[in-house]
Amino acid sequence: MSDEDIRPDQSGPRRAIVLGGGGVAGIAWETGLLTGLLQHGIDLQAADVIVGTSAGSVVGVNLRAGSLDDTFASLMADSDGDRPVADPSPAGAEDRDLSRTMKAIMAGIASTEGEAAARRTIGELAREDYQRSDDRESLARIAPLLPSEQWPEGELRITAVDAETGHFTVFDRDSDAELASAVAASCAVPGVFKPITIGGHPYMDGGMRSSTNADVAADCASILVIACSPEPPVSGTGPTLPATIDTLRGISDVFVVEADEESTLAFGANPLLMHTRRASAEAGRRQADLVVEAVRAFWG
Repeated sequence: MSDEDIRPDQSGPRRAIVLGGGGVAGIAWETGLLTGLLQHGIDLQAADVIVGTSAGSVVGVNLRAGSLDDTFASLMADSDGDRPVADPSPAGAEDRDLSRTMKAIMAGIASTEGEAAARRTIGELAREDYQRSDDRESLARIAPLLPSEQWPEGELRITAVDAETGHFTVFDRDSDAELASAVAASCAVPGVFKPITIGGHPYMDGGMRSSTNADVAADCASILVIACSPEPPVSGTGPTLPATIDTLRGISDVFVVEADEESTLAFGANPLLMHTRRASAEAGRRQADLVVEAVRAFWG
């Protein structure tokens, strides 16, 4: 699926959950939030479609597979010096200056014309440091975060961007992509993780188009969006959530849950750091208690 394939063509009253990016902290927060909603009796696993971008791809797999409870329990058992679940952060994450990466990305956007061209420029930045490495380290990092090597039952859409062409891609169980590769590609933040090769093409973080890519669920009548941070009204790389809601108004009902102030504080300055996990999971679980009735009214 590419940008051109995304159309609000609905064949029935389908429901979707869209899970956005947010790093290590985002995985934990979304896991806590969704676990809380499930514990309150909201049947999120009944979603016809789940869309995952970056951190949301990891959570989406676990939601679709029914393994969120186990993931949340592992996060809550986590403490400094005792980490029973896999480490999804990059080697040397403590030393990564994300502000420098973001400045490079913004410079790439400013120097090009058109969204695909901007993504292509970002892809050049992503490939510079990693062109001679293979995918084994990234796949070894991602695989323990997933409940199985196989795609789960049910419709799951994982977003990524071709780092050579800038084209937006959506992987699913019918794609020529193994699950771990699709998730690793969706999580491949430029300047932090290397692009992942699938079908001979290098793919990077789907968040380089949009942090939620909510329009991938445009064929659904009801869309529940879980976002770790608000999106700006305008972006140089793809449709933002506010723009998508405007586009879908009158076609789909969209309800958005964004991380509140306390949750955002739990993420810290660098959401890739391991020590953010437990606090972010707790914040998500706490926020579930606050939003449950509003989500229930929307989702049923």
